[in-house]
Amino acid sequence: MTFMNNDANIKQFQLIEFMNKNCSDEHVMAKIIIVLRRDKIEAPYYMITKIRMTSCIDRPENGVIHAMDIINHTRRHNLTEDTYNDIKSLITGSDYESNLVEITEDDSQLKMVLMSRNNDENRTLFENHKELFDRIDNLID
Repeated sequence: MTFMNNDANIKQFQLIEFMNKNCSDEHVMAKIIIVLRRDKIEAPYYMITKIRMTSCIDRPENGVIHAMDIINHTRRHNLTEDTYNDIKSLITGSDYESNLVEITEDDSQLKMVLMSRNNDENRTLFENHKELFDRIDNLID
């Protein structure tokens, strides 16, 4: 798996998936926010992706130590109307519901928040939303 394209642009979700698969720490927490907007005049179809990952160490004698923020990454995209509608349909058409995913929508934006508290939950999110994550990553090819 490569998480960079030929121009060395990071593919966000492939990087997170790579880190998750190659991490032995069970206390890796992730929060992924995808916001689609269609209210800007200069860029009428717009998307922001935010990814935060944190790792903790569980030491019985010291309790849980919040060891580090692994990644805090934000990417902004100007989209075409077709791409916007494609990504929107992947978000709203998702039939996977759980307490790990929250989707809200109003007149100007669609927001999807995905949270995982351990590696297993993170793997589940990637299995259930692979098509969405791949579509977003492929925007930078």
